[in-house]
Amino acid sequence: MDIFFAPMEGMTPPLLRTLHNEFFGGCDKYFTPFISTNENYSLNQKEKKEIDHECNKDLNLVPQIISNSAEQSAGYIFDISEKYGYKEININMGCPSGTVVSKNKGSGMLKDKRFLKEYMDELFSLLYEQDKKAVPDISIKTRIGFYSEDEHKEITDIFLAHPVKQVIVHPRSRVRMYEGQTNLDAFSYMYDALKGAGIGVVYNGDINTPEDFEGIAERYPDLDAVMIGRGLLRDPSLARRIKGGKCIDNEEYLSYMEALLDGYMEQIGVEKFVLAKMKDTWSFSYRPFSGNDKGRRDMNKADSVESYRVCMRQFIRNSKLF
Repeated sequence: MDIFFAPMEGMTPPLLRTLHNEFFGGCDKYFTPFISTNENYSLNQKEKKEIDHECNKDLNLVPQIISNSAEQSAGYIFDISEKYGYKEININMGCPSGTVVSKNKGSGMLKDKRFLKEYMDELFSLLYEQDKKAVPDISIKTRIGFYSEDEHKEITDIFLAHPVKQVIVHPRSRVRMYEGQTNLDAFSYMYDALKGAGIGVVYNGDINTPEDFEGIAERYPDLDAVMIGRGLLRDPSLARRIKGGKCIDNEEYLSYMEALLDGYMEQIGVEKFVLAKMKDTWSFSYRPFSGNDKGRRDMNKADSVESYRVCMRQFIRNSKLF
């Protein structure tokens, strides 16, 4: 069973993805944070770097788009696949962010099932027009509902009516965000229905340990993959551990974080922005460490890259890991 590294806006840029693959491996695919379509059908510099192969060396990378327009989605799918050679494009119907949902994008697509169906009908009609070129595989990342998790059956029926290659399911509704247990009954329904129709299924949500993975893999042995996001920021060696490799230790964690710090300094150059990026990453990464709260506070208060580096070294080396 494959392991996918989930996209997280602002948290998993090309630098982090490539360093993660170099240091730890274990992930079979990496996904870009979403590229939002626009009526000009243009990519900004940041979006170009997200999908540029030179910025993502040695990665099996899948670009992800987010949209509320079937026409724009089709245009981006063809442009990205033709110009950059990608064989799969992922459509985000799962992001629960308020700013995204307010534009009827991400999980906002799930609010109105008639709109969702019309979007899917128009998108695949545009993709498979006779005069179009080869169509890449289309995968979808979704939740099981917007207001209620009982919406999963209607959403599944819409997906079943279209030539979707794979569906990545986070088994919570949008209103639940990341709270409470995932709804495995709803996921089981989608798993059985989609797999029965020959559509691939990926489980996404609350995989933080090898034991979490094993529980899902045992219950759903025909899954294509599991997708992990926060769990891999918390423990970068998680995918490696799931596949039988060693657990990260303090010195390896330090080497990885220093490489990330150096990479951001090279790419960004402005210390306050570099520190902001590192502190965002540490909002997840501090969790496996214990016994050194003062060290973490010192790291958070650091106001230069060099003082931050000193505090980070002290925090990692003087904390208990796992």
